[in-house]
Amino acid sequence: MFIKFICCDVFARIACELVSRSPHIVDLEFIPMLAHQEPKKLNRLIQEKIDQSLNDSGRKYDAVILGFGLCGNSVVGLSCAVPLVIPRAHDCCTIHMGSKEGFIASFGNQLSARWCSTGYYERAHVPNSGYFGPDQLENYKTSVEYMKLVDQYGEEDADFIWETMHPKIETNEAYYIRIEGYEHSGAYEGFQSKIAEAGKELITVRGDTAMLKALVDGEWDEAVFLTVPPGKKIEGVYDMDQVVKYADGE
Repeated sequence: MFIKFICCDVFARIACELVSRSPHIVDLEFIPMLAHQEPKKLNRLIQEKIDQSLNDSGRKYDAVILGFGLCGNSVVGLSCAVPLVIPRAHDCCTIHMGSKEGFIASFGNQLSARWCSTGYYERAHVPNSGYFGPDQLENYKTSVEYMKLVDQYGEEDADFIWETMHPKIETNEAYYIRIEGYEHSGAYEGFQSKIAEAGKELITVRGDTAMLKALVDGEWDEAVFLTVPPGKKIEGVYDMDQVVKYADGE
């Protein structure tokens, strides 16, 4: 197959290696992770990348795959003229863990836990902005609970409700998802140092590239990935199993 892969650059190290080993021909394009701070703009950006891939490049792709989860509704409404494939994941935490089962096993009791990874540390924690500081990237907008509020009340009211229900309280724990073979930049040590300085406890969990590998290799099991038929649009489900679906209507 000839595949277009539009991917968050939080997966840059992993995606580049997996594409080089894929049995398919894969054109890879990254979108900056910090674009997640404005989900509506990210949605428009991804759709633009999809359209450009099919209309402007002159290439005839068999499918477009996305290295994103639901990500604060950033993928809701996306459509494509060829099959569009996306992991059944709320955000990149599940993808980093390699499966929904792996995510639930490590984060099931703390769905809004603070966490980091090599890609997250490199792409989100720019110089002079601490993980626990005021400039940190907020994770709650990719949570199941928050997206249910958006679905029910709209984004503006959801923000107000969330802030009312979740006053800022410092946690004593932070998680690092470590994926062996990709820890080359000192991200783990850097994050470990920041956590120690903040007086927090660091919990390290083992991640897995299985979900991304299957995505790039074209192994699109229905239980793991949503394949959106041409012309259909992605919808959010906001559960812990299906996560996303496609709309029945055009």
